[in-house]
Parts: sequence; structure tokens; C-alpha cells
Amino acid sequence: MRLNYVLLAAIPLVCLQMVEAIASPLVCPEDTGCIRGILMPGYRIENFEAFMGIPFAMPPVGELRFSHPQPYPKWSGVLNATQHRDDCIQKNVLVPNSHISGVEDCLYLNVYRPKQNVDKLKELPVMVYIYGGGWFAGTHNPLLLGPEYFMDTEEVILVTISYRVGIFGFLSTNDSVVPGNFGMKDQTLALKWVQTNIGAFGGNPKRVTIFGQSAGGGSSHMHMLSKHSEGLFQGVIAISGLATMPLALQQDPLRVARETAKHCKVPNAENISSEELLQALRSQDSETLMAAVDKLKYWETYPVTLNCPVVENFDSPNAFLTEHPHDILAKGNYKPTRFMTGIVPDDGIVLSLPIWEFENLRNSFNKDFDHLLELAMQFPQSFNRSHVESSLKKIIDEYFEGKHELSKRGILDVYTDNTFAYPFYDVARTFVQTVDTHEYPLYLYNFNYKGPYSFSSVFSGNMPNLKYGVGHCDELMYLFRMPAIFPDFPKNSTEAKVSELMVKNFLDFAANRVSKLNPICTQADFENSDSKDRICDYLSYRNGPSNSYVIESDNKFNVHRMRIWDEILQNK
Repeated sequence: MRLNYVLLAAIPLVCLQMVEAIASPLVCPEDTGCIRGILMPGYRIENFEAFMGIPFAMPPVGELRFSHPQPYPKWSGVLNATQHRDDCIQKNVLVPNSHISGVEDCLYLNVYRPKQNVDKLKELPVMVYIYGGGWFAGTHNPLLLGPEYFMDTEEVILVTISYRVGIFGFLSTNDSVVPGNFGMKDQTLALKWVQTNIGAFGGNPKRVTIFGQSAGGGSSHMHMLSKHSEGLFQGVIAISGLATMPLALQQDPLRVARETAKHCKVPNAENISSEELLQALRSQDSETLMAAVDKLKYWETYPVTLNCPVVENFDSPNAFLTEHPHDILAKGNYKPTRFMTGIVPDDGIVLSLPIWEFENLRNSFNKDFDHLLELAMQFPQSFNRSHVESSLKKIIDEYFEGKHELSKRGILDVYTDNTFAYPFYDVARTFVQTVDTHEYPLYLYNFNYKGPYSFSSVFSGNMPNLKYGVGHCDELMYLFRMPAIFPDFPKNSTEAKVSELMVKNFLDFAANRVSKLNPICTQADFENSDSKDRICDYLSYRNGPSNSYVIESDNKFNVHRMRIWDEILQNK
């Protein structure tokens, strides 16, 4: 889950200062209509061009609510693309005291490109960013996802896209009536728009890299596994999120749909047909729908993700996923691309911090420790009771020293390993076993550079004196400028240098499909190191002495704990 999307209404905003353009940039793709952009100030460069609020799909309202996205038709005249459009309707439960924000008419994208030598722009690599947010929230607003660091390179076109989240993007009746995955199909339609139109902006549609963080990383990885998105990109970067995360798939979407309808006071919600269920939910106002979803939580705001991608293992036109990602990966039944993925040491902060730091939640969890821990792990429904109990014993012994009560490190580590580290380890292992890594290299990294700011302050509602390591989302401020949340790094600071290096590494991968810094992970290296609490070499970002930074190759990994999760998840 991802918080580059912190609710705009929940924090004070700074004004986005636009540079007055003497001649505003104009682009006229053949398949849309002309688009008028605006000049924006860079971080290091003078300015760059932005085209914001470009529609790529029809507004998903009325009869298009809970439906496949429909392409936006070509327009005549000039579209004024000078302002970011509203986010998709959402409620960000990871931010204390969150409330509903956004609108249903939200399927727009932003294109950013260098200003220098615009007339000579040809065949620039294209990077398409997919925001995270647990599939229940997210934004690509430049106040929170600023393109400045990528634009400073003057070597890439950056596209940021929106997609429906929560019930609006992922309601499913587990049949062809409401197949689900509408948010994922929004993303695919945006990628098709890029293929068709990015050439007019100076981008190369055959040099497209998709990347995202948390649920955005899981989404990016899912596109690699989906035949629905095949051929729309040539590289994938998944940041702290993969398709096999335990929160990435709904296990019983029809039950969730019926329970939602029940809380909307739909008569006979448990027994009506899928068609009747669809019409009943379409007739509800958005606030009623979101309030109904809140009532499905089993404890406080948990599970944080209720509506998310599904496996469409039924007759479904334009199915996005027809098998579980685990099975697709194991069979190698997909078209791979060059692949980079990374994590941070304390990714689990996003889930553990409120439970530990808020005394009422900590006490409540301890009163029903075993039951809530079981629910928190989101075990597959295929687990029998005996396997659940043996799995819980392994977890309690390893992470809580055999005690049936929370500890700060225990709850942080178990969330980190279950949700992020084990999927990272298992996906890397499976990739090198099933994919030709000479043709499709795999690059791994670990971002462990601790700067002056952290998203732990966001997850806690600005609690003082929190002492955590590098947590979920903390690498994002080195990729994107976030003026609505954090101050800018001084231009000659260590943090600014780390940002330059990280952006350059991502751009090298996008432009050349190779990373000059990252070693390639191969099956031989993985297998030779697996027995020694090491994996194949990966790139490590970390703090150095005297306020410096270190970028180096490393291979240390807690394989001992990964084997515990193998026993839990593989040997059912």
C-alpha cells in the first residue's frame, strides 16, 4: 500500500506555481485532438512542459459505473490541459481521521516532457507511473507526485495515470456480469493511449517502461502477467509491491459484493441475481457505497484492502487475470519483460505503525491476539484449520518469541516479511527459474538510505519522536518531488545526490533496458547463495559516514525467515 496519494483535503497545500508561457506548448496527436499544455518550473532546470488532465476514457458514471472502461473519443478543437483533474473517489484509511475525497469522473492522465529542443524530440524513452494506495486510494497530483526530478534529466517523457480504486474499481460478482478488475483495465486503456499517442509528444512507443510503488508495483507486475496488457510496454519496475502480495487478490469477491449491498439496505441482498445486484449498487450514491464498505471491516480499519484485483476464472470478455499470479509465475505462462524490483527494510511500517503506536489499538489487538494475527496474515482460504494453527505457531515463535502479545519489532517484521520481503524473495527465485535472464534480466535493489523525512510521520498523524528505519514509501521522495508533504532537499545535499542517482538508475533501465549499477540476478547466483542467508547480488542504497551515502552491491538476506514462509505458503 502506498501513500504518495495522501488525501489532499487532509493536509495544508501549497500553491502550485506555474510559469507563464509566452507560447504555451501545443501537441496534436492524430487520434485525439490538439492538446494545449503549460510550462512548469523544474527543480534544477528552468522549466519543462506539462499536459495535465488528458481524458483517456469516458467518465465511468451512470451505466458505465462498474463496467469496462470505454476509450475517450477524438475531439475537435484544442483541449486545455493545464490543470490536474480530481482524483478518483476514495477514502485513505492509512491516514488518521481520513474522509471521502475525489470524484467518479476521474480517468485522466498527465504527460510531462523536456522543454529544450522540443522540435527535435524524437524517440525519447517513456516511463508510465502507476500510483499505489492499496487499490483503495491514490493520486498522481503533481503536488504529491511531482515530475521535476525526472524532467531535470531532459532525457525522458513521464506519464502519470489515474485508475478507479476501491469498490468503484474492483467490485466483482465473480462472474461475467461484474467481472471486476476495472481499475486494472483502466490502467491498460491508459497504456493503449500511450501506445497510440505518445509519439506526438516525442516519445517512443516501443521504449515504454511501467513502474509503480506498493499497489502500483503490484499492478505493474500484474501487467507483465496479463495477456490483456501484453505488448504495451517493454520493461517493468515494481517498487515495494508485487502481484503475489497477500493483499493483492480478493478471495471471495461475491461475498464482499453481497455484504456491501446488505449494508446499503438492498432487499434480499444475499440471494438476488448478479444482474439485480449490479443494478442495485449502481443506483446507490457514492457516499452510501463507501460507508457500506467501511462496515465490512472486522477490526478498526482492517483489512485496509477489501476491493482489489480478482482472478477471472469464468467466461469474462477482456479478462485481465484468468489464473492466480502464483500459478502464472510457476508455469512461466506469460510474456516476460526486463524486470527490476526492490524493497525497503521496514516496508511493514505502513501496517504495523498504527497498531503499535496507538495505545487503544495495541491494547485491543493484545486482547484477541491469536485471532487478529491470523486475520492480519490473510492466509489463503485453502488452508485447513490444522495448517493455520501450525503456521500461527511458527510465526509467534519466530517473531514474538513465543509470546501471545505484540512487540514493536515483532509486528513490524511480520508485516514486512509476509507482505513485502517474502513476495520479493519468492518472485525473484521463480523468475530466475522460469525466465531466460540473458534475454530478460532481473535487477534487484534494497533502498536503505535514511534521510531527514519519513512517511512514518504521515502514517502516525505527525506523532513526534518516532524511531523507525527506512519504511514504506520513503524511497518515493527521491523519485518524485512532494511539496505538499515534505520540504525540498537542498540542491547540494546528500539527499539530492541520492535522488539524482536513483532517478538515473531508473532512467538507464528505461532507456537501455539495462542497469549500469545493478548486477543481474541469475538462477546460478541465487541457488549458490540460497543456503547461506544470502540471495543473488542486488544494489544497496544506504547511509555512509559523515552524512554521506553508499551505493554498493550486496547479497545479504534473511533466508532463514523466508524458509518459514515457504513452509507456511508452499507446503500446505
